[in-house]
Amino acid sequence: MGPDPARMRAVNPVYIPRNHLLDEALTAAEGGDLAPVHRLLEAVTDPFTPRPGFERYAEPGPADGAPFVTYCGT
Repeated sequence: MGPDPARMRAVNPVYIPRNHLLDEALTAAEGGDLAPVHRLLEAVTDPFTPRPGFERYAEPGPADGAPFVTYCGT
């Protein structure tokens, strides 16, 4: 018995706010351009429904990307 694609689609989002996309949106926002932030928010607001025009938000992170390190302030 293998994976059930229908069940997997129900619990795994199509669009994931990956680190490189968040970094890109934050960098643009720091420069005064909020369009990438709005676009990313639009994608992840309905993450389970595939929609045309949002393909890049469904792709895995870059293969050559360095590990992303975050720090928790707790």
